[in-house]
Amino acid sequence: MNCTTTIDWAATGAMLSGIGTVVGALAVIGAAFIGSRTFENWKRQKLTERHIEQAERILTATYKVRRGLSRVRSPAMWGNETDTAEEQLKASGAWEKTFPENERRSLATKQAYYNRINATGDDQRALEECQPMARAFFGEDLENALEKLNRQFWTVKVYVDANHSDKAGADADFRRKIESTIWEGYPNAQENEVDQIIAAQVKLIEDTLVPVLRTAKPPK
Repeated sequence: MNCTTTIDWAATGAMLSGIGTVVGALAVIGAAFIGSRTFENWKRQKLTERHIEQAERILTATYKVRRGLSRVRSPAMWGNETDTAEEQLKASGAWEKTFPENERRSLATKQAYYNRINATGDDQRALEECQPMARAFFGEDLENALEKLNRQFWTVKVYVDANHSDKAGADADFRRKIESTIWEGYPNAQENEVDQIIAAQVKLIEDTLVPVLRTAKPPK
């Protein structure tokens, strides 16, 4: 007995077409998934690069400001600094208007400190410009640390003015406050409030940023 099976080629074609459609759809889904993973990896890599870039920028600015504050607050006031300050005061007319001689010397010292502070202007601005990205990438605490570190220049200036005005020096505690603010390491680093503020801010900044550079990974 002969058995003849008739193949329904139309149905077979439809089935194969359906399978092809499913395979094609799966391929598209797979490609989309792989593309998504590739994009996520690329985005993560770029974010890591930005974290590293900002960490380097902020740390560099921090160290420049720390060195700048150290120079501003150096207890050694060199003769060429006061000579330059004196020439500036003469050019402005302030020198001739100031009497007696010891008042002129005090004014020259004040101007010399101003010159030191003004010389750090670029470094102060660079640190200030780091603040928005410091907050965006690393949080409010880091932004506040940068601001507080930079504010020490203003604090020193206030006490430079006080040093010039405090002629009698009758208040020993106030005199000590003036000297410990405008002089680094006076009477020692442990008792110097400004030294401690600077050290605390730099430590917070380093604790936040150095791990980013060492691990090359953004913080979670």
